[in-house]
Formats: sequence, structure tokens, C-alpha cells
Amino acid sequence: MTIILHTSELAQSYLARLKAQIRSQQKILDRTPTLAVVTGSSDAGPSAYLRRISGLAEQAGINLQVVDIAGQNERNFCQTVRELGANKQIDGILILFPLPEEISRQAIIDALPPEKDVDCLHPLNLGSIMNGAPYFEPCTATGALMATEHLVGDLRGKDCVIIGSSPVVGRPLTMLLLDRGATVSVVHIDTQDIKSHCRKADVLFSAVGKARLVTADWIKPGSCLIDIGISYCPDEGRVVGDVDLKSVEDIAYAVTAVPDGVGPLTTCTLLANTVKSAFNRAELNFSYPALSQPQ
Repeated sequence: MTIILHTSELAQSYLARLKAQIRSQQKILDRTPTLAVVTGSSDAGPSAYLRRISGLAEQAGINLQVVDIAGQNERNFCQTVRELGANKQIDGILILFPLPEEISRQAIIDALPPEKDVDCLHPLNLGSIMNGAPYFEPCTATGALMATEHLVGDLRGKDCVIIGSSPVVGRPLTMLLLDRGATVSVVHIDTQDIKSHCRKADVLFSAVGKARLVTADWIKPGSCLIDIGISYCPDEGRVVGDVDLKSVEDIAYAVTAVPDGVGPLTTCTLLANTVKSAFNRAELNFSYPALSQPQ
């Protein structure tokens, strides 16, 4: 029987450990770690993500400051980000994408101070991942890895295939898996015969955002499927993942749920990065909480 992994309870346990670590250093910190979320869109996707961040931040004992820049031009947007970077009361900055078309994603990333870039978008932070010594953990990639290790355990020697080569997920995830001794392949839009690559995977990661892309003929029996993609289906009035659950049922060993799979662990990592930033500024040692033991 295929395991469907829901991670809400795991996330709550993780955040309780994070909150305990904050409390243990509260006198030295002398304030509550604070995350600023900069948003310029009222679309359903970013709004839903913001609600999840707000709920989990409250569980962890982290302050959330929402900065709405709707209607600002690129220059003012960048200035807002720089001001948040200079604000000593702000420990982390998250930019909620997508941005308005007239605002350059790269311009905003360049305005982010690397030491507060808790979503790990700045070139310096991405470079630290490539070097095997991340300054911050890349949020979505780390969330996916946490779910994988919970289900599979040690990844050394496992064949892992990632569908999608984005700088936000696919590329940092590749580095994290290599650091754990996995053998990694990345397939993308230009890959010939993607299915043949995917069928070799002990662990298949899909980060495409195409509803029910991965079906039974894409996978190896007994494989673990980590569903990172999210798509909204208007006809069904809900979000679904890249994996067609009905198709892979009783063929895959395990599949992460959507939206209650990788998503909560991604947000946990974002909040942990925020606390790490606060600890770094107070010259305190920080340890990322452990997830529960593999099944």
C-alpha cells in the first residue's frame, strides 16, 4: 500500500523545537526574531502562502511583518527592500513572487542583503550551496529533502531524478543530494525521453507545476515520489500536485501529499533561516531542528 505523507504534524514538532531554541536564548536576543514578507500581488497563490507562513510563524514564536508594495515602481520597490535590510528589527526578508511585470526579479534580488535573504535567492547564498556550505538552507529544496529522508532514510547510493532545473528548486536540490552521496540526474524540457530517465529513479522529485504529469508509466515500482509542483484546477476548485495519485497508487512506495507535503517543511525552513539570521546577528550558535526519525 502506498504511503501518502502528510507533514503538518512533523512541521508542528519541528516548530516546537525551533521555539524552544529561541526561548533558550531570549535574554541574549532581547527581542523576537522577525520576518518581513514583501508582497505586491493579491493572487490566490501568494495569498495562500502568506496565510501558511503567518500560521506557522505564530507556532514558532516568530514575528511577521507584511509589507505591501502594490502600485510601487521598480525603483521604490528596491528602496523598500533596502530599507528593510537596514532595519535592525528585521532578521529575514521574503519576497513573494510573482512580481508585477514591470518589476525585474533580478533587480529585487540584487537589492536583498545576503545576510537577510532567508529564501536563499541571492547569488552569494546560492554560491554557498554550490560550495557545500550553505549560509542559509534553500527552503523548498530542503523541505523536499527533509520529506525524503523521513521516508527513505540514508540517501547514499540512491538513484535520484529531479524533474525541473530551476535555480530555486532543481539546482540547489541537486547539490544537497550530492552532498548526501546520492546519484543525481536532472531532466527538463529539452531532455529526450524523460520517462526513461524517471523510471530509473529510487526517488523521483517533480518540481514542474503541471497537474498530474507523473503517472504510473513514469515510475519504478517501489520508488518514492516527492511532489513539489502545485497547480490549481478550477474545475475541481483545489490545488493538485505533479503526481497523479490514482495512477501511482500501489505502485509507488510513498508519495508526498499536496498541499500538505513538502509545503509545510518549506515554510519551516524559511522560519528556521529567520531564526538563524537573528542568532548570527547576536553572535549565538544556531542548530537547525531535526525532523522525526525515518519510518
